Amino acid sequence: MIPALIVSAVLGAGYGALGARLNRVTTADERGLWVGAGLVGGPLALLEYCGVIWLKNLVPGLALPVVPSALVAVTTFGALGAALTPALDESGSPGRWAASAGIKWLRSPIATTAGLLAALATRIRGRPVDFRRGMLFIDVGPGGGALALGAVAWCQNRCFGGQRCTTDALARHEAVHSRTVAAVGELGFYLTYLTAGVLWARIQGGPWNSLTPQGCGQPFEKTAHTYTSDPATTRRCRRGRVSGASGTATPAGPNRR
Repeated sequence: MIPALIVSAVLGAGYGALGARLNRVTTADERGLWVGAGLVGGPLALLEYCGVIWLKNLVPGLALPVVPSALVAVTTFGALGAALTPALDESGSPGRWAASAGIKWLRSPIATTAGLLAALATRIRGRPVDFRRGMLFIDVGPGGGALALGAVAWCQNRCFGGQRCTTDALARHEAVHSRTVAAVGELGFYLTYLTAGVLWARIQGGPWNSLTPQGCGQPFEKTAHTYTSDPATTRRCRRGRVSGASGTATPAGPNRR
C-alpha cells in the first residue's frame, strides 16, 4: 500500500503541474497550489477509489484487486482530467462538454454525484438547470454567488439570465475550478483550497474565497477570475500591499464566489 501511495503522490503532483500549464495559470502562487493539491490529492484519490472498489466487490462476481485497481484508476483518470478537459471545455461542442463532465465525475465521484441528485431535485421543483463548458449549473435559491463542487455548480438565481441560462463568462470561471478537480482530485483540491489557499489569501491580505481589486487573495481564484472581467496578474501581495501588478480588476459582482 505504501509504494502505491508514493506513486500516486508523484503522479498527482505531475498532473497538477500539467493541469496548471494547460489551463494557462500565470501566477506562481496558484501554480504551486495546483502542484501541492496534486501531491496531497493523489494519495487521497487512491484511498477514495479503494473505498469505491471495495464497495463494488460486495456485489458477487464483480470482485477486483483493490489497491492495483485503484492505482490504475488514479493514473488513468488523473491523466485524462489534466490533459483533456481544458480543450474539451473550450470547444463549442456539447458532446465534448459531456465527455469532459464524465471525466470530472470520475475524478469527483462524491461531489458530482451529490450535485446530480440535487440537480434532479432542482428540476423537479421547476428551477433552472443549465449545461455548458463541461458543467451542470443548478439554481439553489436567491442571491448572486456560485460554488463549483465537482462537475456541478450550485448557483444562486442571479447567475441565471432571462432565458434561465448562465452566462458563458460564469461558466468558464466555474469550469476552471472543475478542471482543477479533474487534474488533482476532489479531496486534494478542496482540502488545499481550505487550508493552504486560505492561509495564503490571509498572507496576501485578501479574502479567503475571492480576490481584492488588485488581485490578492485565494490563489485558486486567480485564473478563474480572468473569465469574469477581474483578472489577477499580481506577483506579490502582502497585507493588501501589491507589488508587480500589471493589471486591474473590476469591483466584486454577482459572478464572484
